[in-house]
Amino acid sequence: MKNIEEGTYVVGVSGGPDSMALLDMCRKKGLDLVVAHMNYQKRDTADRDMNLVKEYCDRYQIPFEAVRQTKTCEGNFQAFAREERYRMYKHCMETYHAKGVLLAHHMDDHIETYLMAKKRGSLKEYLGICEETNIMGCRIIRPLLMYSKQDLETYCKENQIPYGIDESNLSNDYERNRIRHEVIDKMTLKEKKELVKKIEEENKHLQEHRKTCRKFIESWDHSLSALRALKEEDLQQVLLMWIHDTCKEYVSMHEIQQISRLIRENANSWTRVLLKEYYIYSEYGKLVIDTKHCVSYEYVYDSIVFEKTPYFEVTQVGSSVEAVTLKKSDFPITIRNVREHDTIMLRFGTKKINRWFIDRKIPKKERKLWPVIVNAEGNVILVPKIGCDIEHFSNNPTLFVLK
Repeated sequence: MKNIEEGTYVVGVSGGPDSMALLDMCRKKGLDLVVAHMNYQKRDTADRDMNLVKEYCDRYQIPFEAVRQTKTCEGNFQAFAREERYRMYKHCMETYHAKGVLLAHHMDDHIETYLMAKKRGSLKEYLGICEETNIMGCRIIRPLLMYSKQDLETYCKENQIPYGIDESNLSNDYERNRIRHEVIDKMTLKEKKELVKKIEEENKHLQEHRKTCRKFIESWDHSLSALRALKEEDLQQVLLMWIHDTCKEYVSMHEIQQISRLIRENANSWTRVLLKEYYIYSEYGKLVIDTKHCVSYEYVYDSIVFEKTPYFEVTQVGSSVEAVTLKKSDFPITIRNVREHDTIMLRFGTKKINRWFIDRKIPKKERKLWPVIVNAEGNVILVPKIGCDIEHFSNNPTLFVLK
């Protein structure tokens, strides 16, 4: 097993042979352990597995933390179960001040994950399973990746370690199970080791490719023309990394290909829903990602206050198009983000603020948060970068609002 530095660790233990072998190996190494077990209560044998883990922990005086899952799953159970499991790991890490979480993924799991990604044509930052990573704020360590599933079952039998079998893993209801039973179980140990070497080589190439794409992203001005100049392989990897940087989630290969097609087609304007919570769209020759959520803010002042907020700054210095001269009757003033039908009376007539945004090619993402000053009568009297209305202009402005 991989050497692990001293300290307290949470061990994720389901009660199966893999995790029970990991638990026993870690105990024999003298590590300070806390066992975390999630009981989804979906199998008749779920309590049996929980109890055999607890009995092992009681025998060796290892702290045992178990959660009986009572939440209702809406949607994909595998994704739901994974999120709840990692939520439990994070809680245990924080409670016991642990250095990380040890999980029993092995060589067969590594190959299985790789083959699934290849079958789906997925783009990932790493092929297979990474030995160490961070998930939901948890440092995840997988010390058994060089062991086959058979190795771990043999270890349990030779060391008389009790374990339970999850019957759901025996069916072919899930794609992962089908790959496991129809492909990996039929491979020899030699074939598995050769494939692991191949995966390692592919990962080296992938990391070099990602470095090249990272350099592009760091200097990229978000222009569509720069993206169109890339090779298709590079474009897809750049999109994958940039979307993940922005949204903290990976999108499917199909989604990446659709976005790439829209970019290549030189479409002037298009919008696409991304990961349910975002939009990705082209605007003024740029590629933009924006959240669906509408941010609204409103600051009310009974007197002049010079301050900086997340959305604007009220200062004593600025340019003429950021200046306003206030009268006593204007108070209380409100500084808020612009609304759809806002207008302002300028020297050349009334101007719709949204029309000004369009004329100046202000990106939609910036428009949503653009500040305006509204006086006590409800009139917009200043729009930074446009200027103030005719009644509030003077050569001795009261304040400036910087966007």
